[in-house]
Amino acid sequence: IDYSSLVSKESGDDSMFELLQAIMRDGAAIVQNAPPVPDDDSSMPLPVAKIGCMLGGALSHGGLYGDTFSVQSKIEANNIAYTSHPLGPHQDMAYYESKPGLQLLHCVKNNNVIGGESILIDAMAAAHEFRR
Repeated sequence: IDYSSLVSKESGDDSMFELLQAIMRDGAAIVQNAPPVPDDDSSMPLPVAKIGCMLGGALSHGGLYGDTFSVQSKIEANNIAYTSHPLGPHQDMAYYESKPGLQLLHCVKNNNVIGGESILIDAMAAAHEFRR
């Protein structure tokens, strides 16, 4: 699904339906061609936040990390997510009483990084298979 079609007045509803259909069918969806994150502290909403608000009206669970945050390698990281070490499949924020139902990630391409591949797992499909 193309980002511009999602935010477009003309095709936005059809693209949003396609996005939601992919999430329900596959457990995940990929939105391509999102604009880059602004370099400055502008008042422009981040592309991922714009889609999040379109999906749910508001962003949730911002108390711990903020509504949006950057995950990047830090020298003295206090969390494995902020290192360059591989991070296997996991569920973010599983410790919340009210876990987020949907998580949006904006993967920014960086040509100077080796690795960084993502693995998506449809936990609902896996649970369904285990029940069989």
